[in-house]
Amino acid sequence: MNHSNSKPLLAIIGVNFIWGFDFIAIEYMMGFMSPAMFTFIRLIIGAVLLTACSFIFRGGLHIKREDMPRIFVSGAIGMSVYFTIENLGTGLTSASFSSLIMATVPIFGMIGDRIIYGNKITPLKVVCILASILGVYLLVSGEPMGLSVIGVLAMFAAAISWTIYIVVVKPLYDRYDLLTLLTGLFLSGLIVQIPAVIVTQAVTHASLTLTPMGVFVTLATAIVCIIIGEFGYIYAVGKLSTTLVAAFENVLPVTAVIFSIFIFGKILTATQIVGGLIILLSVTAIAFLERNTE
Repeated sequence: MNHSNSKPLLAIIGVNFIWGFDFIAIEYMMGFMSPAMFTFIRLIIGAVLLTACSFIFRGGLHIKREDMPRIFVSGAIGMSVYFTIENLGTGLTSASFSSLIMATVPIFGMIGDRIIYGNKITPLKVVCILASILGVYLLVSGEPMGLSVIGVLAMFAAAISWTIYIVVVKPLYDRYDLLTLLTGLFLSGLIVQIPAVIVTQAVTHASLTLTPMGVFVTLATAIVCIIIGEFGYIYAVGKLSTTLVAAFENVLPVTAVIFSIFIFGKILTATQIVGGLIILLSVTAIAFLERNTE
C-alpha cells in the first residue's frame, strides 16, 4: 500500500464501518420521530458544535464569496436532502436493505461521468451495470413480506443525491480546511432543513417522542456518525479518486447487515443475500476498472 494513501484508505474504511451502524440507529429512531425531524436535530447539534469550534480554532467562518453557492448547494444536497431521504427509506424498509441499495452509488457516478464529462463506458463495465441491476432485482424480489415502493424509491433517490454531493463537494477540499468546510456544509444543510421540517411536521402531524435511549442515540450518532464520519469521508475523497473511495464503500452494507442480525435479529433471505453479493461484486469490479483506467 502506498504510504501516502494509507491514512485516507483507513479513514474511508472506518467511516463506512460507523455509517453501517448509523443505518441501524436510523431504523431504531424512525419509531420515535419523522425522517425530517431526525435530520433536523442532528444538523442542529453538528452546526452548533462545528460553529463553536470554528470560532475557537479559526477565529470565525472564513468562506470566499465566490464559493458560497457551491458550499450551499453541497450542504443542501449532502446534509439536508440526502439524510432526510435516507431516513425515510430506511424507516420504510430496513437497515440491511437500504445500505445495500446505497452500494449502487458508484453505478450512478459512472453514468453521471458519461453524461456530464463524456467518459467512455466499456463493454465490461456495461456487463457490471447489468449484473448490479440483476442484484437489485433479487434484493427487492427476495423480500418475503414485500417492500414499500416509496421506501425503495427513496433509497434510490438517496443514492443519486449522494452521488451528486460527492461530485459537487470534491473541488472544495483544496480550498478550505476540513473544519471550515464542514461547518459551512452543516449550516447550509440546516438552513434548508428548517422549512422542510416545518412543512413535513405540519402535513404529516408526526409525533416526537424522545426516550433517554433515543436522546443518547441521537446525540451519539450526530457526533460520531455525522460529524466525525463527514470529516473522514471528505478527507478521503480529497486525497483519493472517487472510484477508489467507492470500492471501499462496500464495507458499509456488510457492517449494516451484521449489526442488523445482532441487534434486530433480522436476517436477509437467501435470494437477497445473493442479490447483495452480486451488487457488491459488480460495483467493486467497476471501481477497480475505473481505477485502472486512471
